[in-house]
Amino acid sequence: MANHEPEPDPSPSSGETDSGAADVRQRTRRTDISPDHRRKLATKRATWKPARALEMQHVALVAGALLLLGLVFYVGKRYEYWKYAIVSRGNAKILESEANKYPGVSADELIDRALIAERLGDWQEAAARYVAAKFKNLSCPEVLFRAGKLYYDHGAYDDADRLFDRAIALGENIDAANYYRGMIALGRDDFPSAERFFEAASNAAPFNADYLYSWAEALRKHRQPKAAIAYYRKAALRANDSQAAVCRFKARMAMVEAGDAGEVQKELAQEQIKGPLGVDWVMTMAALQIQAGDIEKAVQTVEQARNSDQSTALGAFAACVGDRFFTSATLTHPDLAEACKVSSASSSSRAR
Repeated sequence: MANHEPEPDPSPSSGETDSGAADVRQRTRRTDISPDHRRKLATKRATWKPARALEMQHVALVAGALLLLGLVFYVGKRYEYWKYAIVSRGNAKILESEANKYPGVSADELIDRALIAERLGDWQEAAARYVAAKFKNLSCPEVLFRAGKLYYDHGAYDDADRLFDRAIALGENIDAANYYRGMIALGRDDFPSAERFFEAASNAAPFNADYLYSWAEALRKHRQPKAAIAYYRKAALRANDSQAAVCRFKARMAMVEAGDAGEVQKELAQEQIKGPLGVDWVMTMAALQIQAGDIEKAVQTVEQARNSDQSTALGAFAACVGDRFFTSATLTHPDLAEACKVSSASSSSRAR
């Protein structure tokens, strides 16, 4: 009996059939995808990674913002202490031993004892207690300013200036502290600093006539009369009647100094039409006469203003002759200096 080997089965196996079918399906899918759709798929795969990166950046930003808020909260808690520590880092002798000078005494007790020391005339002890009270309790208002004012009133301007500086840094009486710093700077002939301090005071208290008036005075002393005119006028709008008259007079003097004497002459003529001139206008006439070189006539006009019987004449006359225009003119004209003496006006007033 012959042995017959089995003939190979020409049909593919099941695995081969499945693989072939898959290849056919894959080729079919690739054939079915349009070029536009293929480009969209490619773009989507390309933008996936950047989008993921942007998402991670957003998470990082949120985490950073939360951390920043925490730091702001912490800094806010420590701000007053740090500010005082920075401001106090100076060489002022009055602040060197404030931490240990009054051990066991509260801020309220220090303020009470400082008030008593003030009444007894011991202003330095009072000032030291005010400073110590601020060191013990940073929320105590006005104590550094009050200490600075004590030094200012007693002529200790360097220590006063340092205390006013610290008061401003800690938010105490910002307008008044800047004003007194401006006055100290004026006394030192530091006109740019004075202008800055008066400007800061005016910005902190925009309805205060004194601050604007002082700013204008500093500008005139700094040889800027034209710039001063506007601030005199602003001060006049905020002042009472008698003060406003002085402010307007000062503005006219600044105009004369700035070379606008002709405009002042026109204003004077208009005022004469209205009736008798007030002391400030009579002194304006005298200033124009001085500017024109007619000193003899100016002396007579000043004497007319000095002998005025108006109720406010003496105060107005003193304010006018105290202006820098007249104080400068009297240096070279003795007769004018004699006519401008306020004591003579006072004697004339008593004689009437």
